Amino acid sequence: MEGNKLKVRLVVMALLVVAMSLAVTAKLYDLQIINGDSYYRQSEKKITRTVKVDANRGEILDRYGRVLVSNRLSYNITFEWDILPADRQNEIILHMIELCQEKGIEFNTTLPIRYNGISYRYDPNPSTTQWNRFVKYLDAMGWEEDIPAWKVIENQMIEYQIDKNTDPQTALYLCAVNYEKDIRSTRVGLNIPSYVFCEDIDIDMIGTVKERDLPGVRIDTVSLRNYETPYAAHILGRIGPIFDGQYEEYKEQGYAMDDYVGNSGAEKAFESWLRGRSGTRIEERNTLGKVTNVMYSTEPEAGDNVLLTIDIRLQEAAERALENRINELKQLGEEGSSLGSADVGGGAAVVVDVRNGDVLAMASYPTFDLANFNRDYNALLEDELLPMHNRALAGLYEPGSVYKMVTAAAALEEGIITKRTRIVDKGIYTYYAPSYQPMCEIYLTSRRTHGSINIVDAIRVSCNYFFYEIGRLSGIGNINKYAAGLGLGERTGIELEGEKAGTLAGPENRKEKGEVWYAADTIQSSIGQSDNLFTPLQLANYVATLVNGGTRYKTHILKSVKSYDYGYTLYEPEVEILGESGISKETEDTIMEGMLAVSERGSAIATFRGYPIKVGSKTGTAQTGRGTANGIFVAYAPHDNPEIAVAVVVEKAGKGSWIAVIARDIFDAYFRINDSLDAVIEENSLIN
Repeated sequence: MEGNKLKVRLVVMALLVVAMSLAVTAKLYDLQIINGDSYYRQSEKKITRTVKVDANRGEILDRYGRVLVSNRLSYNITFEWDILPADRQNEIILHMIELCQEKGIEFNTTLPIRYNGISYRYDPNPSTTQWNRFVKYLDAMGWEEDIPAWKVIENQMIEYQIDKNTDPQTALYLCAVNYEKDIRSTRVGLNIPSYVFCEDIDIDMIGTVKERDLPGVRIDTVSLRNYETPYAAHILGRIGPIFDGQYEEYKEQGYAMDDYVGNSGAEKAFESWLRGRSGTRIEERNTLGKVTNVMYSTEPEAGDNVLLTIDIRLQEAAERALENRINELKQLGEEGSSLGSADVGGGAAVVVDVRNGDVLAMASYPTFDLANFNRDYNALLEDELLPMHNRALAGLYEPGSVYKMVTAAAALEEGIITKRTRIVDKGIYTYYAPSYQPMCEIYLTSRRTHGSINIVDAIRVSCNYFFYEIGRLSGIGNINKYAAGLGLGERTGIELEGEKAGTLAGPENRKEKGEVWYAADTIQSSIGQSDNLFTPLQLANYVATLVNGGTRYKTHILKSVKSYDYGYTLYEPEVEILGESGISKETEDTIMEGMLAVSERGSAIATFRGYPIKVGSKTGTAQTGRGTANGIFVAYAPHDNPEIAVAVVVEKAGKGSWIAVIARDIFDAYFRINDSLDAVIEENSLIN
């Protein structure tokens, strides 16, 4: 019985195998014999292409969740050289050039040759990258590096089969686009991103291109950065293509050759968070380049979102105040007023939270428009005031009298003086007579003196004579000890690239330069002159350290990193302490009393008379030896419980007291915004 069942099963299995074999054979016969020619012709008309799908970059927001940089969809036109018909290549390229000219759209070329209406000439100011690529191209083509520009075009017209009767400008355009194809070929061997003919085209252009249905002309959807604010350009930064020489480094981090990366500001500092992960898309196209089937093999992953410590409203107030006051000073100076400066230059204003090192605002003037950076680039380069230079963290300035709090701290802490010590200002400081006899400012201008004063009044009236004496008695070693404790002459640690360390005057610095430090140099250093050079960011953090109990925080601009969907916090940096000032509470209170007196009875009284919040401040006028003095102003508020420190520098402003209004406008904005926000939002919540 069992044997019969086994035989039946074997027979059934054999029949199934035979049936399946016959089905497969029939299908193969249909594919290869009956319809073989048809399927072969179809396969010839299909091209499979793997396309990189860019991921959205993370957004950048301010401390309260206001979006500063987002993304928007954009469209580019590119050429697919493998589909562009060889016999129509120049015709189609020319068609697209003429279409761009008709629509007023710029198209991209990097061939460093121009036509001036008479002859071809090399571009007088090509970028280094542009010229290096051109040289490699010449070498690959077998042309001499010193070949004249007209000869390059003549050779290219032959190489690219351009009609010799073509007008010179059109011939140049055709050569330039063909050149873009060639420098990306294996013959030249350059690792550079794929060529984009024109970028960010409008709907009208898209419709026209699609309507004309030109083979080999492709419209790509891309994501572009969208700037939601005209402020904070130096902080936010830009993205751009990977430059020559950078690719090997980025390649190790998983970047493709044609990826865009942050190249300045927060975009660069937080690149690892902001970057997304590109996906890939497999497309089937016919020989005309039309996509017939699409499938994803890898979905793109959006980048994470970065919240900065800045308050964009406070940033706006700082930028506006800086620009307005600089323009006022310039206008007054040009009108002949003694209250202005016709040659006033750029400036910077920085606001730091004294309790944790948060940078709340960091303005540099003049600034620029991120949204139109590429359009304005040449004009920005030619501007004598260097708008792309971030003066807030890379500008180096003599501090002038705002440095006197350092000298005061050294003298008080080292027991050279007490709060009650009085020194008689004699107008002319004669300790180093006759070779060197500097004068107190009041004596120089009016032949009067400050008389017998203590340290609080010396800060209030900014008496040079008083600080010459306590500086000499303290010695440069002690002065520099407290200067370093307050962070002067050292980087503050901010994440943004380009921060300068500055210079702390002293024998060591002079020795490095092969120069001699003289005893009299100490008294110049004690009033903020000599070789002292600091950034506005350093000055703000110096004041913050001075008034917060002596804790020197690392300045930072990153508040937190949120997931791409804002669902959760990925990273929140801890507050980092760089050191302690070594200044006692008694010394701190004495110095702050002097700074309060500056605002209430001193050089800043005109700005802060009747102000509803007690402000401690210090004005500085730094003689640079190059004409009009720089204006320096530092302040903190409220006096009884400091929250923020402000430093303002304006080049050739004339006097520090003339720029105090900038700090006042910043205090106006900070305390008004702080009060309203406290009433309606909670920490770590997002607002529009």
